[in-house]
Amino acid sequence: MMEMNKQLVVGLVQMTSSSRIEDNLERAEAIIEQLVEQGAEVIVLPESFALMEKYNGQKLEHLEQHGNGLIQSWMSSIARKQKVLLVGGTIAIQSDIESRPYARCYIYDEQGIELTHYDKIHMFDVSVKEGESYSESANTLAGERPVVFEWNNIKFGCSVCYDLRFPELYRYYQTHNVDVILAPSAFTLATGKVHWKLLLQARAVENLAFVVAPNQTGTHDNQRKTYGHSMTVDPWGAIVGELAEQQGGLLCNLDLSKIETIKEKFPVHQHRKLMS
Repeated sequence: MMEMNKQLVVGLVQMTSSSRIEDNLERAEAIIEQLVEQGAEVIVLPESFALMEKYNGQKLEHLEQHGNGLIQSWMSSIARKQKVLLVGGTIAIQSDIESRPYARCYIYDEQGIELTHYDKIHMFDVSVKEGESYSESANTLAGERPVVFEWNNIKFGCSVCYDLRFPELYRYYQTHNVDVILAPSAFTLATGKVHWKLLLQARAVENLAFVVAPNQTGTHDNQRKTYGHSMTVDPWGAIVGELAEQQGGLLCNLDLSKIETIKEKFPVHQHRKLMS
């Protein structure tokens, strides 16, 4: 078995994405360039980075086919130009049901080649508070499979936003010895205040993995408010880095040797009694 790289420099992009794709891509590229200049090897964009709908159905006007489209071309080009692993938040990709595309997270390597993709599994169908409710399943088709991929001898597990509330997904990643859990998000302001940090730390601690979670922030064109506070959490639950509410980039150096060190001293996964 090849030795895993011990250090990984990750850049998280925090945005207030609008309903104008070109503006969003321009802003994202500027933040990415800054992070790469600072040494980022991996860039992770938030959920819905390229388009935050102003009205229901707007994303259907910008729907892309798998392997073909403006946003996919942009992601591939950025990964190749900046020579980074790019985790592309989510974009709307045509499914077999025209009105319900997938919320798909693409991963591109340094050559701009797609390594894999993950379709968001859990749909955000909730009432956050009076006057603020969501029905994501009405216009998005849920994915069905967890996705693990390897890059530079580092194992990553994919998830998106509302997935964070379903620990069985992350236990799957733990059983596959994932080192880094990816969680691009558009977590709401109301739920973010009470649950964002809590959920990220829980997923990191219970699975002894790093969690990398860029988030949307601020007030969007549809008046939806997101929480910001993009952060990375280490396997002991310590926050490696965190932004506040501003748009911008967060650079985090992950010491991956911590994972094995903790597992040796604290072999919690060997103590499990109840298996699904």
